[in-house]
Amino acid sequence: MMQGKGKFSNINTALSQVNLPDYDWVIVTDDDVDLPPRFLDMFIPLCEIMKLKISQPAHRYHSYTSFTFNYRKWNSIARVTRYVEDGPVTAFHRDAMAYLFPFPELRWAWATDILFCHEAHKRNHNVGIVDYTAIEHLKPAGNDYSVREAMTEARAFLARKSLQPDRQELFRITEILRRIDHNFLNCDIMV
Repeated sequence: MMQGKGKFSNINTALSQVNLPDYDWVIVTDDDVDLPPRFLDMFIPLCEIMKLKISQPAHRYHSYTSFTFNYRKWNSIARVTRYVEDGPVTAFHRDAMAYLFPFPELRWAWATDILFCHEAHKRNHNVGIVDYTAIEHLKPAGNDYSVREAMTEARAFLARKSLQPDRQELFRITEILRRIDHNFLNCDIMV
């Protein structure tokens, strides 16, 4: 990571060296996350089943998250939602990368997730959360930077994009996957 550059600036630099159409998924993860065993083996197939174009794993209940909406929902394997955070772990399908890349180059990247979801919904693409592969974020957001500066940047970014999110609409679940043939993932799935 290049010092002084924001999260997505660094990701843009790294991804500019890659032929993105060769890949089905781009997974972006912070360095302070505990992933469950076989994370990608379960996470990606569940994203595919739900036809998610932007997704995140749910948070375990003792994980640091910005919104309780992101905590694991019991009796759910995965859910289609109106909102997905841009961290600490976010997956972007090839279809979403076609219209999201290059990512906005904000210092703290707050509110980019609102733009990402807005762009996905304009294209009738699903975004959602995979509850079955819940992760643990080990540190709270803003633990090592100014939350006030990040919020100021986010508000200015949303104003430039003319986005005024409705919190009730953002935190809406439109579909829940409760059962799946356990042979599909070659593992036991219970909720």
